[in-house]
Amino acid sequence: MKKLIVALLLISITETFSQSPVIQQIINSVNRDSLIYFVRELSGNVPTTINDTLRTILSRNYNQPGKNLAAAYLKQKLLSYGLPAVIQFYSSSGRNVYAVQTGNQFPNKKYILCAHFDDMPNGTIAPGADDNASGTAAVIEAARIFSNYSFPYTLVYALWDEEETGLVGSNYFATQAATNGDSILGVINLDMIAWDSDSNDVAEIHTNNTTSSLYLADKLTDVNTEYNIGVSLNVINPGTSASDHSPFWSKGYGAVLLIEAYYGGDFNAYYHTTNDLIQNFNQPYYLKMTKLALGTFADLAGADLTDVENITESITDYRLEQNYPNPFNPVTTIKYAIPKVTLSGVEGTRVILKVYDVLGTEVATLVNEEKPAGNYNVSFDASLLSSGIYFYKLLAGSFIDSKKMILIK
Repeated sequence: MKKLIVALLLISITETFSQSPVIQQIINSVNRDSLIYFVRELSGNVPTTINDTLRTILSRNYNQPGKNLAAAYLKQKLLSYGLPAVIQFYSSSGRNVYAVQTGNQFPNKKYILCAHFDDMPNGTIAPGADDNASGTAAVIEAARIFSNYSFPYTLVYALWDEEETGLVGSNYFATQAATNGDSILGVINLDMIAWDSDSNDVAEIHTNNTTSSLYLADKLTDVNTEYNIGVSLNVINPGTSASDHSPFWSKGYGAVLLIEAYYGGDFNAYYHTTNDLIQNFNQPYYLKMTKLALGTFADLAGADLTDVENITESITDYRLEQNYPNPFNPVTTIKYAIPKVTLSGVEGTRVILKVYDVLGTEVATLVNEEKPAGNYNVSFDASLLSSGIYFYKLLAGSFIDSKKMILIK
């Protein structure tokens, strides 16, 4: 009889489980080509345009100018997805880069997806493709995808500096958060997620007993199973303290590290050398690791509580929203929506979004292109403008609307 009861319980659990279509949609949206290209830019494999100038990031080491180029690149990427991105200077040499996507139900409760962007060795050439352009690119990919959604909880996309010199950037952020009483519900740290020399898909979750850390490890394990990601996970408790999750443990915040086989005998053979190159990636493994991280982050963000299964189907009319924050300094986000429109058999709408001062002089063109149906976020950086009142105006098809915003410096 006991065996029958257990069997019935297992059947009941199996039957009641249902995958979230939103989480599955996010997992499916992870694009290997964009991931790899981000890594190529960060590791100096290809040049990239930074502040309108073509540059090559040859090193992200703490004492090389390429590190500051990388920080500017990362801020530029986050801004391009309509997220209010900032560079957090905490010393003469140190700078974190992060963006905050405010939750629509619990704006003061945060989840953080993070990675460090500085690298080794200490020299003019330090590609650092796996350590840690791999984790950094995954965070950027998350920002690219998640910025198209709205979630109950606030999400932070954080890229830490000076991990290689003692977890300096993440420790500063965690200390500031604890001092301010920030409600950080959990941190997923990505550090080296693209090396798998024997293609056995083994990875490690490093956790401990600090607040929600075990819960976060369980979430990663559950998402891996429920969405058939295909990573073979080993949970290590207590895990290593040698990466950027550790400062959050020390401040009482739950955190985990997702990493390749750090303890498991298949650690990157080119660690901290000039041969840490993208050519050594196991790309299918890297894609799985990123899908696992982003699927779990979506679960934590409350994706299964949203009604954004199809973010375009519910859009029935044009919409221009009030910018947030407002007043602002110096970056604000403008959101708008485009319904499905078909003209002459072609779907899409010409969208123009411009900013004007109080005299009606155009000061910025934020959008001027054909757009398919969807919800859009645009970041407006007014660093070069004076304090005052500005207006932003949306023209889309026959729709015209404008709103006022205030810049205070």
